[in-house]
Amino acid sequence: MLFRIFTVLLLAVALGLASANDNLIRGDYWYANRAAGAKGDKADRSIADKMTDAYQLAMRDSAVEEIAAEKLLDALYFKGRFAAFDQKDRMKIHTAAKELGERMHAKYPKNKKIMSLYAINLSLWGKEYGPLQAVREGVAKRVRDLSDSAKDYQILGRTHQLLPYIPLLLNWPDKKLANHYLNLALVQHPEDLYNSLFVAELLLDQDRYEEAISIIDVALLKGIRLDYILEDRRARWKLKWLRQQIMEKLKNSSAQFPY
Repeated sequence: MLFRIFTVLLLAVALGLASANDNLIRGDYWYANRAAGAKGDKADRSIADKMTDAYQLAMRDSAVEEIAAEKLLDALYFKGRFAAFDQKDRMKIHTAAKELGERMHAKYPKNKKIMSLYAINLSLWGKEYGPLQAVREGVAKRVRDLSDSAKDYQILGRTHQLLPYIPLLLNWPDKKLANHYLNLALVQHPEDLYNSLFVAELLLDQDRYEEAISIIDVALLKGIRLDYILEDRRARWKLKWLRQQIMEKLKNSSAQFPY
């Protein structure tokens, strides 16, 4: 009798693991196909929902919780950026990602991928919540510290690039550090078009127009990665828009100083 009970329990556990792993596989399938049915750089919301739903179910199994948490944080990031089209919806998604990131970072404090994804989702939440209020509540410092611990130079550089210096409230943003970290990110991951975009923006701020154009042109030659279709499509549009702005500045400066 005890043997039969033990066998039933083992079977139940095995079925539970299979179910959770099936959900992980299902989530991976939808993640790999997250650009299907997209319009421009806007994802099909039904696909984004299936992706996040599958990863949420997978997290119920402790054996795959950590990897499922990584994937769910990534999926929520994508969903908030590419499949949410009003502020209320984005806020709901970013809040869920923020809360998940906080819990999973506390549970897996050495997981750098969770740190990084928590940082980027937290920054997106702060943007929707209200940048100044988020700064007052310590969100900017938290994003900086998480990305520093994770050695995520893109996020770390962006915190220094975008945040203003505010005496007594925010006295650590440094444009020189932004330049340092974003160039490190570009060297480490030249395939990520956003690294090229952010460095080009820095160069534009420094009136280094020709260098910015060069960075942009090299990035645009790379095309679109098949596993990052929407991300690269949006990045390319931003790169082209930035290039246009820089060319306008070059034309204006030439008109002012023709000789």
